[in-house]
Amino acid sequence: MANAADRHLLFGLLALQNGFVTQSQLVAAFSVWIVEKSRPLEQILADQNALPEELARILNRLVDQHVQCFGDVQESLRSLSGMESARDELAQLSDTGLEKSLASLQQTDAWATISMGEVTSQGGRFQFRRPLDRGGLGIVSVAYDQELNREVALKEIRGDKADNSAYQQKFMLEAEVTGGLEHPSIVPVYGLGVSPQGRPYYAMRLIRGDNLKHHIRQFHVEVQSRRQPFDGAMLRKLLRRFLDVCEAIAYAHSRGVLHRDLKPGNIMLGRFGETLVVDWGLAKPSAMASIDRRTDGQCQNEESILTPSSSADGLTMEGSVIGTAAYAPPEQLMGDLDSIDERSDV
Repeated sequence: MANAADRHLLFGLLALQNGFVTQSQLVAAFSVWIVEKSRPLEQILADQNALPEELARILNRLVDQHVQCFGDVQESLRSLSGMESARDELAQLSDTGLEKSLASLQQTDAWATISMGEVTSQGGRFQFRRPLDRGGLGIVSVAYDQELNREVALKEIRGDKADNSAYQQKFMLEAEVTGGLEHPSIVPVYGLGVSPQGRPYYAMRLIRGDNLKHHIRQFHVEVQSRRQPFDGAMLRKLLRRFLDVCEAIAYAHSRGVLHRDLKPGNIMLGRFGETLVVDWGLAKPSAMASIDRRTDGQCQNEESILTPSSSADGLTMEGSVIGTAAYAPPEQLMGDLDSIDERSDV
């Protein structure tokens, strides 16, 4: 038997899954809903400027079709997977009805190991605190770095990929590429290791903020509501962020690395002006990158071509489609991987 939270939870999770809201926005809305249950979740999200009316209408139709497809709301919830981060954060709101609905969600991998890294007097260096995000290859959690007394983001290979040597190789390549690109707009890596369960992981800076996709959507909401002019300060701030991304990608190309999945969702904006290009899981180190040699035949970038010890060249076959359809160039969508170069990122 469905309870009052079921449809609200399905609505919220489908909004999150489709990128209409962020996880922090969803949790904030449910925090209000558990004390004002007479208000629909979509209304709360709208009042918080997190979900435009048009997207809410689309989502309601999607929820109706989802329920019709699976028979009822609870079966729809059971069909959702990969929502562990949202489920665990919502569970912390300690609402009985919401917890009952959350119990319907599929549970796949456990989150990151409780403690890992070089042994200290208190145990492993990195101690798990809470889940953060999940991708196709890895799961990310917030961990506490006991050595330097700070919170970090800890990315660990997913349990269903951990025993596959090809996926392990791909994960290690991502870690080495990210760690090897030292630039203010590329997230720094603090350490690389293997958990007691044999899963590779790496620790990196914990970014506090939202992605560029969220900020672009918020900009259009502000313009449509006439709270901001289209050509005002908000647009100039976004353009400055865009220039930061261009500089970061130019640097990566100078080191012989292609990102191959550039999109607003992979660009994090910190609270104090930081712009960080993240998720280098599809990156390809390539010595064929066209480095600028306009001055006496010498490379203008003093850093050398990045050559990771891990190699995933054989893991992506010609003809494979990689990246995100809405943002990938034609040669990438056609699987013509040999034709992909710096211009594809640009």
